[in-house]
This record gives sequence, structure tokens and C-alpha cells, in this order.
Amino acid sequence: MSTLYIVATPIGNLDDLTLRAVRILREVPMVIAEDTRVTRKILDHIQTNPRIVSFHRRSLRSDIDRIVGYLSQGDAALVSDAGTPGVNDPGQKIVSAAVAQGHNVVPVPGPSSVMAALSISGFYVDQFASYGFLPSAGGKRRRLLREIAQQPIAAVFFETPHRLTVALQDMVDVFNDRQLTICREMTKIHEEVWRGTAADALEHFDNPRGEFVIVVAPLDRGERGPRSSSDRNAKKQILTAASELADRYDSRRDLVDAVAAKTRLPKNQVYETIHRNS
Repeated sequence: MSTLYIVATPIGNLDDLTLRAVRILREVPMVIAEDTRVTRKILDHIQTNPRIVSFHRRSLRSDIDRIVGYLSQGDAALVSDAGTPGVNDPGQKIVSAAVAQGHNVVPVPGPSSVMAALSISGFYVDQFASYGFLPSAGGKRRRLLREIAQQPIAAVFFETPHRLTVALQDMVDVFNDRQLTICREMTKIHEEVWRGTAADALEHFDNPRGEFVIVVAPLDRGERGPRSSSDRNAKKQILTAASELADRYDSRRDLVDAVAAKTRLPKNQVYETIHRNS
């Protein structure tokens, strides 16, 4: 039987392609790609020209059968647009079909945005859950975030620039002071790694650009317990101050700064309380 190589490709910087990946991509007669234009840039970078066959989320069952049928003629490599194929990726269907037909399926490990983000998160991560892209629908997104908030392990997920703001607003409501590591445009020219709470992130990413990978810190043992009397008193102070100062400020950011200064409470706590009660 033939071999299907699962080849991890760069998530940005083309120099992250491994030596083994270069060798395999130069040797196989066919590459199965999610976006042929993206893959062509990689193949041009290593100066090789195998046949490229397209397979993506809109491909049909007949496309799977046709593509896996090519394995009867020789080996092939499966790649995604970026990172490791078969993880949050339509290539999973190709892998399953190849395994079912008895072909060898061999990993050629390399770049992964999930593992890259976890490795620099600064959190102790012996267990984690990966969720892919957050749901675009607000209700589904909030339900998922509430589930994540109750888990003791780290979580990692993706978000697009045009949905980042609403996602962060939901995280302010759900995560409280839970720490985040937000990676933007990893391995690319404008790479950025940011750390803080969701409330702070809303201020920092006021004009989101690029692709985002977000790591949520594992749940501390003492978190998510019942609200204490001090929590209730803090809420009362914040809402009282916000009511007194609201007419003086046009933006919520300025109001939060003023209330935090008056109450001497953390800005993220002030933002969360005002946002929840507005």
C-alpha cells in the first residue's frame, strides 16, 4: 500500500518548514492542499513542483474517494494552509478514508499554532483543551466560554480580527480576572504576544488586525467560589460611583478610569461590574 504523509507547514515564517518536510515534499508525486495558491508558495520556496490536488471544507464525498484513489498509484502528502493537517482542518476526512483503505499514514510533525501559543503562554500546562475557532453566534459563543470558565485546565482557541472585540466583551463577563495570553500573527512580521485580563485586552486591541490565538490560564483552586460580602460591597461602590460620574464622561473607558481612581479598585473589576449592569 502507498503512504500518505501528514506534513505540517509553517504558520507564517516559511523558514519553519522542517528538513524532513522539505525532503518529503520534494519526493512525493502529489500534494493534497486546502488552498493550492498558499501551498504553491511553499513549494516554490523549496523549489519543487509536484502535482497539487485541492481538498477543502466544501469538497464532496466523491472528491474524498477520488483523492484517496490516487494513493493506489503512489505516495502523497497532505498539507493544510498553515500548521498541522487534520487538526481543526478538513484534511481529517482524507486521513480517515486513507486509514480505512489500509494505506500507511505517517506524520511529519512541525509547526502548530496551538502548541506554539501554549509554549509561550507562561502558564503551567500539563493538560489543555483546544476549541478551534469560537462560534460566530453570540449565544453559542457565550455558552462555550462559560463551559471553559469552569474547567480546571488551560484552554486555547482562535479568533478573527472582526470578531475579537465582541468575543473579548463576552470573556470579560465570563472570565473575571482569569489571565489570558493572546498571540497575534505568530511567526510573522507583526507578531505580538500580549498578557493580561479580558478587560485589559479590550483596551489594548482597540483596532484588531491579523489572526489571534488565545490561551486561557488554568483555573486556580480558589477561583469560582461563592461571592463574599467584600465582593458585594465592591460592586455597590462601583455602581454608586459610576452613577455619580456617568454624566461627566462620553466613553466607557474614561468612566472606568474615573471610577477605578475613585474607588481604588482594579480597572478590570470596575469594567466587568459596569458592563454587566449597564
